[in-house]
Amino acid sequence: MKLEELINSHYEKLNETDLLIWNYISSHRKECEKLTINQLAERCCVSRTSIMRFVGKLSISGYSELKVYLRLDNAHPVPPARTIDQVCGVYQDLIQTMREADFTDIFQMIDSARHLYVYGAGMLQSAVQKELKRVFLTANKIFFDISGPNESQKMAGVIGEDDLVVIVSVSGESKVVLDFVKTLRIRNIPILSITKQNENTLARMSRHNLYVTTKTFNLLYSGIDYETVTSFFLLIELLFLKYVEYEEMRKGDGHEAGRTGWTEI
Repeated sequence: MKLEELINSHYEKLNETDLLIWNYISSHRKECEKLTINQLAERCCVSRTSIMRFVGKLSISGYSELKVYLRLDNAHPVPPARTIDQVCGVYQDLIQTMREADFTDIFQMIDSARHLYVYGAGMLQSAVQKELKRVFLTANKIFFDISGPNESQKMAGVIGEDDLVVIVSVSGESKVVLDFVKTLRIRNIPILSITKQNENTLARMSRHNLYVTTKTFNLLYSGIDYETVTSFFLLIELLFLKYVEYEEMRKGDGHEAGRTGWTEI
């Protein structure tokens, strides 16, 4: 039996961490064939125990047997899915997740906050910040930018526990970001994090978390790794649209659930 068949047979037992581990193994089959359990745990940003739990859920006797399955699979590789199909699959999964999720707690935090702040360190994070500010401004929700470590430490003394801070981080492990978060937590300030879908410190330290999945591909003609990041912007837009629906239903303006009440132009 191939590993994919084992995954499908035991899929209902698998949680987010298990799927993260499988996603890494599936994308790095030849590499994982040679990794120790500790090395795989480090690559996936999880504990050794998490790897063992994942293996156990597949009814495999141990990590060594998992590597045997890998070697057998690698000897008869399955043609990889087209890049465009993989990326579209990621976006479709995010859309379905956002469609079904209940964000009432997050929206209540946004509405009840005295001030709204958004923080991120890095080029991508800055672009996501600006997009979040832009879309929520159309709903009269103003998010104030916090940029860079110096400003974040200064603002930490100004932000209060009746405010809300949204933090955008790709890895969720940036030291600069985590130092800021520790300061906020000491003062009991609510935090909403937006990170890649993996087990990370920022998500554990936040009151609420939103996750996106990205895909990394090696561009054969240049040898450069390319990571898709559109999921971050898709998440922001869908979150905003669900917030608009929430506000309309809460105010009882007569619109049906799922409609924004906007006029198409």
